Amino acid sequence: MATHLPPPVNHVFVDFENVHKVDLEVIGNKAVSFTLLVGPRQTKLDVSLVEKLFERAVSVQLVRLTSAGRNALDFTLAYYVGRAVASDPTGHFYIISKDTGYDPLIEHLRSRHICAERHGSFEALPFVGPAQPEAPAPARKAKPQPQSKSMPDSPGDRETRVLEHFRKPSATRPRTQKTLVRFLIAYLGHKITEADALSRVEILRQAGHLAIDDKGKVTYHLEPK
Repeated sequence: MATHLPPPVNHVFVDFENVHKVDLEVIGNKAVSFTLLVGPRQTKLDVSLVEKLFERAVSVQLVRLTSAGRNALDFTLAYYVGRAVASDPTGHFYIISKDTGYDPLIEHLRSRHICAERHGSFEALPFVGPAQPEAPAPARKAKPQPQSKSMPDSPGDRETRVLEHFRKPSATRPRTQKTLVRFLIAYLGHKITEADALSRVEILRQAGHLAIDDKGKVTYHLEPK
């Protein structure tokens, strides 16, 4: 019986000194580990934000700095990102901040084959979007013979894995073609190039599993054929 790995955890780190608007739905997402870093001069939090933090206490971490200093919060955030990467190297890591000073950290993580991104707002997160209903289970088919562990997975196997992931209700579904390409490379363990990922996207589009408009926005059609 085939074993399906769970989708990667999305680790979100918020520079609250830089970005003050928090998407509460992200905190409530079951596939998200959420860390909010608050500066020493930020003494008030919105009640609805505090309620959501308490509600999701198991997957939420609130870090409040007590001492001010140049780039103090930036260095602290980098520390917590490093801890999370060490404990979950296959996770996806997102820094929410308009501060481009985090970009060298992002580039370093990517050079180590870690899926990491910085976004200036929650709206840019690839897994943020309207909830989609779970697709009905496809009809049972004859099980293929298991591959030898030494044999690489084929493109068809990769498409199947991607579709199975996207059909899960808590799945990461990138909203643009650009973020979808980056997601596919990371999700498939960096076994494909950007050109291969673009080819996979086109195959999924031609098969009717997704549509891409002129601005690169992706719409998913995940019902089994």
